[in-house]
Amino acid sequence: MKVFSAYEFIDKLKWLVNDVPNIYYSGSNWSKLNKDGKWQFDCVLSIKSLLWGFEANKKLFRGGTVYKSNGVADFSCNGALNYCKKVSRDFTKIIPGEYLCMKGTKYNHSGIYLGNGKVFEDTTGWGVRKAIISDITPSGIRSLNGKKNLKWTYHGRLNYIDYRDVDEKYQDNVKVLQKKLNEQWDCGLEVDGKFGPLTTKACQKHQLKYGIDAPIMVSWLQERLISFGYSVGKSGIDGKFGPDTKKAVRKYQKDFGLKVDGIVGKNTYRSLVEVY
Repeated sequence: MKVFSAYEFIDKLKWLVNDVPNIYYSGSNWSKLNKDGKWQFDCVLSIKSLLWGFEANKKLFRGGTVYKSNGVADFSCNGALNYCKKVSRDFTKIIPGEYLCMKGTKYNHSGIYLGNGKVFEDTTGWGVRKAIISDITPSGIRSLNGKKNLKWTYHGRLNYIDYRDVDEKYQDNVKVLQKKLNEQWDCGLEVDGKFGPLTTKACQKHQLKYGIDAPIMVSWLQERLISFGYSVGKSGIDGKFGPDTKKAVRKYQKDFGLKVDGIVGKNTYRSLVEVY
C-alpha cells in the first residue's frame, strides 16, 4: 500500500518541521505530548509516525498515530532498507522522498531527502533536539548552517511511497531541455523525456560557456541555476552568459561533484535536469 506520493510525503515532513512543536525524545513515549506541549519523536519514529497517521491531534492517542497501520512495518534505522527499492550509495542519483540512513557506521540515524540538497531529520545533532531541515552534498555529507556533522551512507525508495510524481517531474525537465535544444540549434531531438544517446550527443556538441550567443539555452540554464538556489547576478534571467552566470555554474559544479570549469557540457546538462 502506498501511503503518500513523494511530494505529499515531503509536504508532511515540512509540516512537522515548520508547524508542529516537537522535541527529540528517545524512549517509549513517542508521538506523545511532553509537559511543554511538544510532540515527542526520535529520528526513525518521526518518519514512521507520519506513515502511521500522525496528525498532531491532541484529542487522539499519540496524536492519531496507529501502530503498524497502513501496512507500514515497524522498521529500524538501518532495517528500513529492507523496505526500500533501488538502494544505493550513490547520492548523485538520489530523488526527493527517498529514505536515508547511516548503515555501516557506528551511528543509527534516519532522514528523508526533500530535494535541492535538503534533508528532513529529527536529531540531536548540532544541539537542536528536534525535527529540522539540514543540507546534504552529492557525496552524502550532512551539514547545518555550514557546519558538517557525520555522513549519510545509503538511500532508497520506501515501499510505502509512490514516486511516480518525481519520475514524471524528471521526464518533464528532460522534455524542456530537448525542446530548448531544438529551438536554439534545430537538433531534431524527439521530445520524449529520455536522456538517451541523441540527447547526450546534442549536449556534448552544444556546450554553454562564457560569452556564448545562445539566449534560449542560456535563459534555460539561468532558470535551472536559480531553481537550485544559485544567483546569476542582478540581471537575473537575461539570456547572457556573463561572469555571474559562469560563477554560478562553477559553484554548482563544485557542490555537485562535477568538473569545475564553468562550462555546461553533457555531465552538467544531465545534472541540471535531475530532480536532486
